[in-house]
Parts: sequence; structure tokens; C-alpha cells
Amino acid sequence: MSQHRQAALVLFTGIAMALSACATGPELDTTIQESERGAVYMERIHDRSFHAAHPIALSADIMARILRGVIVKDTRGPLANLIAAKSETVRAFGDEEIAYLAPLLAEGLTKAAPDQQVGFRVAHVGALNSPQSSGISFCSSSVRFPGACTSEQPLLTEGSLYAYGRSLYLTLTEYRRRLETGETVNKANQRIANPTGLANRTVSFVPESAKRPDSYRTARSTDATLVIDYDLLATLPAVPEMRPAAAQPPASAKGEPPQRDADLDLLRKELQDIKRKLAEQEAERTRSIPKP
Repeated sequence: MSQHRQAALVLFTGIAMALSACATGPELDTTIQESERGAVYMERIHDRSFHAAHPIALSADIMARILRGVIVKDTRGPLANLIAAKSETVRAFGDEEIAYLAPLLAEGLTKAAPDQQVGFRVAHVGALNSPQSSGISFCSSSVRFPGACTSEQPLLTEGSLYAYGRSLYLTLTEYRRRLETGETVNKANQRIANPTGLANRTVSFVPESAKRPDSYRTARSTDATLVIDYDLLATLPAVPEMRPAAAQPPASAKGEPPQRDADLDLLRKELQDIKRKLAEQEAERTRSIPKP
């Protein structure tokens, strides 16, 4: 009877540990670098049946191409895109974020063990409009005056990657989430079960030919997981440059303005018409008042 109780206790303890591992996600093992810009670290994968193809050597240039190819498509509709000042399809990582992450992620893959993955978080800090710009500035939270977005909290993007077979699996767990007041980039390492900032957005990759089909997805994959053939990607020509998220829109080509620029121009014209009509009404009211 005692042996049965002991066996039951061991089984119960194992189940409890497994459930705890599922709830907390990967466990931080080693920090490669941590700063005010972000962090790159190695995490322990609790699924003992999973073995990644680590360590693996990928150059920082290939890692930069991988990050540059991650794009986020916004499916909220044109009106919501106009208010949020975001185009419908943008690069997930800006140039400064790629320059920071690429060498560190490449280093992490050379050091990671088969039961580890490389996690990362990076902050984006920048105003949507410069103080010298004119017109209304559309920030993520509300409509503000030019330059008013500079004091807002940074935007945090977080995720992880690992190599399996001849593929690289990259997953976003947070995308451009604005930090709360008092919250810092170097927060406690806690994985999030439900991706934040990815509602009504889809994650894809360019060039499409370097993306593996859905048959390569595993039980660890989520809707925000990309499976990339990094060997094929290295042989493909570079794709045309795409504007990174939250960056200034480029000058419009003559006769082919982007949809967002056209919407903003229309909104400015409507505001000017309103101001003109108000001025005319004020002048008419002034003329109608009898002079003493």
C-alpha cells in the first residue's frame, strides 16, 4: 500500500510540474545581451521530446534578411488604419531594430543547445511626426498636435526562434505593444500565452518562395509562426525595400499616391472647408449686427 501511495505521489508531482511548465512557458537560461534597446537570451524548452538543430551557424547578414522579410498585414480596414497612422502592410522590424537583433540572434543560435530556443525583445522609440511638421499627428492612442507622440512609452516587440531540420521557426509573441507607464523594456521574462498586438493582423514573409508550406508547422507553431528555408533565402535576390512600421511615409510617386496619403489629403481638405465655412459664418454674423 505504501508503494502505491509513493508511486501516486511521484505521478502527481510529475503532472504538477508539467502543468506548471505549460503555464509559465520556456525558462530563461542565459542572457546574451540586455540593454535599454532590448534583450536576446536563451530559453529552456520544457518539452523533453523536442530536439532543435542547435547549435547552428547563420551569418548576421542572413539573420538580417530573415528579420527584414517579416511583414505584418493589418486587416482592420482603411478607416482604422487611417486613425492608427499605419499602412496595411509593413515590415515588423525597422532598420535600427534589425541592426541590433541580427548579430545577437545569430550568436544565440551558435550557442543554443538542442533543448533551447533563442528569445528576444526589442523596443521601438520614435515620433510619428517631427516637431517641425505641420498638420494633425495621428498617434496610436488619440489625435494629437505635431511632436506630441515623442513622450509616449516605447513599443515592444517580442518573440523567439529556433532551428529544426533545415528550417528556421520564428514566432512573434508581442508586436508593437506600448509599454505602460512605469514599465520598462527590461521587464521580468514571462512568456505570453496569447500574442499581444497581433489582433486583426497576420504575419507573413517575403519572398514568399522562401517560406515553408504549412506541412512544416509543428505543435509548437502558432498563427504568428513563420517557417523559413534559410538556405534557399540565401540564394534569392533581395526583395524591394518595404517601409518599416511606424516610419515616415515616402514621397508619393507622381500620379500614384498611396491610399493613406490620399485619405490624409482628403481629411485636410475637409478640415480646411470647415474652417472656411466657420469664418464665413462669423463674418456674416458680424455684418448682421447693427452698428451703434
